[in-house]
Amino acid sequence: MNFDIGGLIKKCRESAKLSQEAFADLMHTSQSTISRIEKNLVVIEAKFLAKAAAITNSQDVVVATLFSADAAVQFLQTVPMFIMGGFYG
Repeated sequence: MNFDIGGLIKKCRESAKLSQEAFADLMHTSQSTISRIEKNLVVIEAKFLAKAAAITNSQDVVVATLFSADAAVQFLQTVPMFIMGGFYG
């Protein structure tokens, strides 16, 4: 299964209304690297995607894309329960 991680990064960046250059500055990399990532010419680590989602405040976009809309809702409803130190269901 091919997954468009570059497209997901671009969607996050665009949702935050950031240029590639501004996003690159926030990610501590170059604009050309961001361009190559968005074209899927560079393989990124999961922590890069997590940082990109946090910087652009697009965690919901990432979760919905990686899972599905239904799974994302379930995931987001469960996460706060674990953050509080245990599962409260």
